[in-house]
Amino acid sequence: MKLNRRHRGQPLQMNMTPMIDVTFLLLIFFMTVSQVSAVNKQSIPLPKLRGSQDQQEAAITINVSETGEINVSGNTVSLATVIQDLTTAINEAGGDPSRVAVTLRADRRGNSRMVNEIVRACNKLQIVRLRLAVENSQP
Repeated sequence: MKLNRRHRGQPLQMNMTPMIDVTFLLLIFFMTVSQVSAVNKQSIPLPKLRGSQDQQEAAITINVSETGEINVSGNTVSLATVIQDLTTAINEAGGDPSRVAVTLRADRRGNSRMVNEIVRACNKLQIVRLRLAVENSQP
């Protein structure tokens, strides 16, 4: 039995272009990574930490009751005392008002006059981290 081989096609050839592309991409990747790691190993003088004073932040919680009384740390105080406490907190935070966080909790049945005065005092002292505590009414 004789089998006819009609056409002898050309032998299959593999396209090498994608393989060369991947090789060049890997080469570029490793060259880039080696340069980045060399930059990270470069010796430069870094700033020294001056202790915990640099990391110190002050947090104050102010409670305003329904009658307009102000409580700070469990003590009933006046608005002038609150301003003095905020100024002290700024000084303890290195004179940077952005490191002082104030949480203002007010009774919802009370008058908002005292709350507005405290917010104005914080604005005058340039305290930007002021949070008003609210209760979520949705279950």
